[in-house]
Amino acid sequence: MDFRRKLKIRLYIAIAYVILGIALIVTFNIIKTENDFLSSFGLALVVIGIVHIRRYFLITKNEETIKRRQIAETDERNIAIADKAKSIAFIVYVVLAAVAIIVLELLEYSLLSMVLSLTIGLLVAVYWIAYWIMYKKS
Repeated sequence: MDFRRKLKIRLYIAIAYVILGIALIVTFNIIKTENDFLSSFGLALVVIGIVHIRRYFLITKNEETIKRRQIAETDERNIAIADKAKSIAFIVYVVLAAVAIIVLELLEYSLLSMVLSLTIGLLVAVYWIAYWIMYKKS
């Protein structure tokens, strides 16, 4: 895929974040529920969208910055570092969640323990499906 096209897609996604965030804020201020989570979540989406839009315009202001960004994203060393970081994050999350499940069970928070168990199970299932797909492609 052309890198400029990839950048435009990212811009459209950022604009969608802003629109979705504004919609959440407006909707939940009209409804006036006691739960402010979705309104705060909408504000977070607006801020993230604005930051991404700003970054898009900074990257695309000249050809040199586009080329530097493309190199940064396609450099094999950077890709290897990102893959290693994702792998470590996956392992750390599974281990910490497993410890948390044991602690929650000891504290008799069975529902939280079950939810955390299900997230680990789902995460590992997605991992194995992705692994199997990648194994078949290679």
